[in-house]
Amino acid sequence: MMKAAEASGKSVEERRAERRQKAVVGPLPESFLRIPGIDDEPMTAEERDREMAIALQRQLALEQQGGSPAGAAGASVPVLNQNVIGRLTITVVEAKLTKNYGVTRMDPYVRLRVGHNVYETPTCQNGAREPKWNKTINCFLMAGSKTIDVEIYDECTFSPDSLIAHASIPLTERVIVKGEMVDDWWPLSGQEGEEKEGMIHFILSMQNIPAGSAIRLPTSGVAPSVSGGKPMSYTTDYVPPPVAAPAALSEEDLEEFSKMFPAIDKSVIEAVFVESRGDKEATVNALLQLGS
Repeated sequence: MMKAAEASGKSVEERRAERRQKAVVGPLPESFLRIPGIDDEPMTAEERDREMAIALQRQLALEQQGGSPAGAAGASVPVLNQNVIGRLTITVVEAKLTKNYGVTRMDPYVRLRVGHNVYETPTCQNGAREPKWNKTINCFLMAGSKTIDVEIYDECTFSPDSLIAHASIPLTERVIVKGEMVDDWWPLSGQEGEEKEGMIHFILSMQNIPAGSAIRLPTSGVAPSVSGGKPMSYTTDYVPPPVAAPAALSEEDLEEFSKMFPAIDKSVIEAVFVESRGDKEATVNALLQLGS
């Protein structure tokens, strides 16, 4: 750098001042770091279907919350359904799993994907091998959607939720064309092998929408959660559940556990207690398994 400065006849400070004068000062333009012309490109058919699916799900959630008054902000406008073929009702009833992974009882929940939308059931605390959810989900079905992709996860506190099992449930003619209610069990796959991880119980039905009929879509606003509570945006991105504060084991309880299980180190007892979310009975059962 010193040689370059001497060659140009300017000191380092003078060259630094020159560079500062060339810097842009002030607010950045709106087009900063944007690819020019990308907003002008027409959407693909898949992008249009996704936008329609999200808008329809927004409207469905608004209807279940009582709708919005006419003329109010976020009022809806009629739009031809185009690729929408019906309103699908899915009830995730229960599952019977082959194995309980880990030293404590699993806390399973179901994540399922229909078209461009992803839904989740509440967590069945201590559900282990026989979790029950009885969660009903309503959604609009787009043309071309032929399956419901299902995943069962174990909710973990100090590590990412682990995948227990998965399945792909076909949407047959009985549901889509004939409008029949299907109440059945489907096999699950996972670490144990293809269709060897247990069974899951679903109830499916669909209300067909005549071609060309109008569906009212909201022009703005955030859709309320289908399950009630705080509003949420309908996207395919998974938002992990909030992590609860770890359970604290008192010195008195630790000594009591240590007397019951003298062969197990105290640090292991504390770790099992935290993993059991402060449940003493679950901690004892887990320690019994470790000591056996």
